[in-house]
Parts: sequence; structure tokens; C-alpha cells
Amino acid sequence: MTNERIRHIEEWANPRMVVGVTLLLVGALWLALMVSVVADRHESIATTGGLLQRMTHAVEEQTRQQFRVADTFLASCEHWLQANPDLDPRTDRTFRQLIETFRAGTDQSIDIYLLAADGQMFDILDPAQGPLANVADRDYFKGALNSPGLFVGNPTRKPLADHDGLPLSLSLQHPANDIQVLLAVIDLPTLTRSYEKQRLQPGGAITLLRRDGTVLARAPHDDRLPGHSMASEALFREHLAQQPQALVLPDARLGTRAREFISYSSMPDFPLVIMVSEDYDEALAAWLRQTAWVILLGLGVTLPLAFIAYRSLHLLQALTSQDAELQRLATTDLLTGSSSRQHFFETLTDEVARARRRQIPLTVVLFDIDFFQRINDGYGHAVGDQALILFANTAKEGLRDMDLLGRLGGGEFALLLPNTKAREAVLVAERIRKAIPGISIPSDNGTVQFTVSVGVSEVHADDTSIDDLLKRAATALHNAKAGGYDRVAVV
Repeated sequence: MTNERIRHIEEWANPRMVVGVTLLLVGALWLALMVSVVADRHESIATTGGLLQRMTHAVEEQTRQQFRVADTFLASCEHWLQANPDLDPRTDRTFRQLIETFRAGTDQSIDIYLLAADGQMFDILDPAQGPLANVADRDYFKGALNSPGLFVGNPTRKPLADHDGLPLSLSLQHPANDIQVLLAVIDLPTLTRSYEKQRLQPGGAITLLRRDGTVLARAPHDDRLPGHSMASEALFREHLAQQPQALVLPDARLGTRAREFISYSSMPDFPLVIMVSEDYDEALAAWLRQTAWVILLGLGVTLPLAFIAYRSLHLLQALTSQDAELQRLATTDLLTGSSSRQHFFETLTDEVARARRRQIPLTVVLFDIDFFQRINDGYGHAVGDQALILFANTAKEGLRDMDLLGRLGGGEFALLLPNTKAREAVLVAERIRKAIPGISIPSDNGTVQFTVSVGVSEVHADDTSIDDLLKRAATALHNAKAGGYDRVAVV
């Protein structure tokens, strides 16, 4: 197993790396899902907006048609009165037939009444009944007198009926036979039913308003709304004041309508506003269901991915530990914890090459425990092993991180001292040599003490290989032993 391979495995097995890659993948997944969700939401909003605007246009045309019919007939009645000033419309059979024909053409959804100058209301189809009521205080009577053209009043109870109608009044420029105002009343339930058929189910609504914000009709019908004013709401204050037609998306500033999509259109030819709305939750219900499935899909991918990352992290860490242990076994002497012979020579080769490239000194120190074989034979291998261990521990004391102590075999050790001259290495060797006699090993045959002989040699520029360096160190070691053991020699 090479150092490079172990280094790469440790990099990938690093928890930060595994967690980072997992978070990157999960983040990319959720980013893609969120982009898809947001894009689908925009598409749903655009689809809803387009549908509401088309509905607004259709309802506007239908409403305009109905109001135009009423307006046209009131104008026709006015023309008849101006052309026949001497005839009393309340009793004239021709005028009555005109009204009957009109009502039949509108399927009885619009009634026509005559209002006298004092506010008395007359039903043309039942002149014998006399005045139905006095409506001088009603807004449609006052409005007609005070404004030119057609006036749209607040919803009011229809005469001789149990439901409301929408009054349209027209003041005559030239009153005839005390008739001052013509009144057309659109049947409100009929108008509401036509809106009900067109609104989006179940949460959509269609509302007809006067331009001043007064609610005239609404589907679904709500008895509290007709005649209610919406002029103070932000829809009128912020939107209708700026543009006659628009699509308003949900906005918290719209108060009670913050959860609705609203499309509105202000009619240029009548003082009316058509508003078509759809509930926000209903409009986006399909998108919300799809989003829920997308989130479940994301979780379905994220959770297994997290589990796989967790398991992979543990497997990589186990592999790293195993490789590290194999590396330790391959590079370490198991007895003493020093570098193994092979690892020491490989490191020495690399360090010699580096020293030559950088032109820095390097020294090798060889140690041999004096009479080590006698210790093994006389006191047993267990004591010999203890001697090796204690020597290695003593020799390692005070070494630098870059220094390397290796066991070559038997009682022989080697110390690699990078960036160190021979004279400096001698000081290190002497310190170790002097410390060794202080080691005492108790045994059954008495206390064991020993010494060590040392050979020192520095790299030369003309060395062709590490063998040249080791031969000189071995020669120095031999000289130390020949000189009487327990001493340091340099070659």
C-alpha cells in the first residue's frame, strides 16, 4: 500500500469531504426541485390570470349587452314621449304595447316604470292600480334628476315582488304629462343566476359594482353585499384609480381580499365595474398537490442518499483505519515501535536525494548493543526484547520530528538525522550512548545493564548510493567496537 494511495483515501474518507459532497448533491437536488416548483407556480398563476381576464371580458360583454338593451329601450320610450306630448303614457294603449313587447323580448327580466315629478311611481301595465309608491327619496330618483344620462341606483326591492332589482333611471329633458323620470329595473336574481353559471367553482366569484365602489350584484349571492361600498378598499384606491383594467395578484395590502386573484374591468360606456375573482388556495390547489408530491420525491431521494453517505463514511473510515494499520505494520518494527529496516532504507534514499538537491548535510548514526547475543543467551529472549525496547525508547528521547530511528536487525539500530552535520550528530550519539548504561532490567539471574557502540558518517558529494554512506557508518561502528566498545566513532 503506497503513501499516495493512503493519502487519497484519507482525503475522501475525511468526514468534511463526505458531508460536503452529500450536502452538495442534496443542495443541487433541492435547488432543482425548488426551481421547478417556483416555475410551476408562476405557470399556474399565469394560467389562472389568463382565465380570469377572459372571463372578465365575457362577463363584461354580457353585462354591457343587458344594460345597453335597457338603455336603448329607455331612450326609445323617451323618444315616444317627446313625439307624443299630448298622449298620457300611463293610459295610452300604444305605449303599453311598446312596453309589453320590450318585456317579452327580455324574458320578463326588465320592468319599466314611470316616475312623476313628485316621485310617484306608475306601472304602465297596470294603470288602474294608481301610484305604486312615492320614491322621491330614493337614490335612483335623485340621481336621475341630478346627473345627465343613465343613472344606476343601488339595488332595491322591486314593486309587487319579494326580491331585489337593479334600477336604471333616465331623466327626461322635456317632461311629458308630469312624467319626469323613466325607470328600468333589471331583475337581480336573473342577473345573479347568469353570473353563477359563469363563475369558477367552488371558490370563484363575479361581482358587479358601480364605479364609486357600490356592490350591485354578486355570485355567489350574499344578502349583505348589495349596496355595500368597497370604495375604501385598496383595490379601488390603488388599482382602479390608476388603470381601468388589470389583473391583481394576492397582496397582503388588499386586506380581506389578500387571498384572491382578481381581474377587473371598468366599462367606458357605463358607470360599472366587472370584477372576477378566484380563491388563492383553489386556484393553486393543483400546484399545491404537485408540490407535495415533489417534496415527497425530494425526501424519497434525500433520505436514502443521507443513509448511503452515512454508510459510505463509516466504510471509508474503516478502510482508512485498516490501511493505516497495514501501513504501520509495513513501516514499523512491531517490537520496538521504531521504523522497520525496509522503511528506513526507503526513507534514507529519499532524504539523501533531497539533501543533494538542496545541498544540505545529512548524517547516519549506527548503533549496536554491545554483547547483545550474550544477553539473549544468558538471560533469555524476553530480557533481550526488553533491552531492545528500552534502548529504542531512550534513543527517541530528544529527537526532532524529522529524525528517524530504525531497527536493522538483532541489536542493531540506525538513526537518520537530516540537515545535520557529522559533528552535530556526534553530540546526539554521545547523549544516547551515555544514557544507555543507566538502563536496568531485573531478571531471575540478576539485574541486566548494557552499553552501546556507535558509528557516525555524513553524506559525501561523491557518494553514488546510500550503500557508500552505510559502509562508512559500518566502518565507524567497527572502529568503535575495536576501540573497546561503549564509544562513538566517526568516518
